[in-house]
Amino acid sequence: MKYIIYDRYENAKALLSSTNELFARLGLEVLKPKESLLDCGGYFARFTQKDILVRNVAYNLALANSLNATFVFAEEDAYANALYAKTLIESDSALMRDIETNFLHRFKLLYDSKVQMSYLPDLLNTLEFDNLIQKRFSPFSSIIVRGAYQGHLPKSTNHRIYEKIDLKMLENPLALQDYTHLLQNNPQSALYNGAKLFFDLADLGVDFILSYSLRQFDLLDSKRTELCKAYNRDNIALPIVFLPQILLLAFGESDHKKLGFNHHQQKVEMF
Repeated sequence: MKYIIYDRYENAKALLSSTNELFARLGLEVLKPKESLLDCGGYFARFTQKDILVRNVAYNLALANSLNATFVFAEEDAYANALYAKTLIESDSALMRDIETNFLHRFKLLYDSKVQMSYLPDLLNTLEFDNLIQKRFSPFSSIIVRGAYQGHLPKSTNHRIYEKIDLKMLENPLALQDYTHLLQNNPQSALYNGAKLFFDLADLGVDFILSYSLRQFDLLDSKRTELCKAYNRDNIALPIVFLPQILLLAFGESDHKKLGFNHHQQKVEMF
C-alpha cells in the first residue's frame, strides 16, 4: 500500500515532520507527487468557496487514485472539508461528470468513487505496531481537542491505540469546544474563550493536550502568549501535541527535530 499525505498548510511543520517520521517507522511507503496538491480550505471554505473546495478535493483524490495511493489526512480540519466535498461529488453524478469534463481533463485525471481516503487516527487503528513500542505513558493522562466540524464526522475511537501505550485518555464535554473560527472576525472572543478552554482543561489535571485539529494547535500553542494576556493569567507548562508525536515517543524517539517539537512555540520538555 502506498500513501500520499495531504500537506497544503501554511504552518504545519510540527505535524507534517512527525507524520512523515511516523510513516517511516511503520514502514509505510509515502509518495511525493511531482504535482502540487490543492488546498482543501479553512473553516469557511464550504460556505464561501464551495465550488473551489469541491474541485480541489476531486483533484487531490483523482491524483492519488492515478498513483494507486491512499490519500491521508493527518488532522481533522482538512479531513472534514475533504469528506464533505467527497460526499457531495459521489452523491451527484452530474457534478462528478462536470468536474471531470471542465477541470480534471486538463491534468488527464478521472474521478473514481472507489478512491481510498483515510484519516490518520482511523488508519492507525487498522495497523499492528506492538513490536515498535518501547515506552509506556503510565501514569500520564491526556485529553483530545478536535475541530469545529467534529459533529459532522463519525466518532473516531482510538482507545485501542492509547491502551497499547498505557496512556489514560479523559473524556469531558469541555474538550468539545472550538473557538478557532472566531479568530478571523472576532479575535478578542476567540482568544478569551480559547484561554478559558485551555485553563479549564489544565484544571482537569492532564499532563498534556492532544490536538486532532491544526487550528486548535495553532490557537493553544502558537497563540499562547495572546491567550494568557486575554485571560489575565500566567502561562503554564502544558504542551499541545499531535498523535504522531505521541506514538513516536512510545516508539522510543527522542530527537526533537524528528518529533517536530522544534516547531512548537511552547517548549515541550516534560518528555
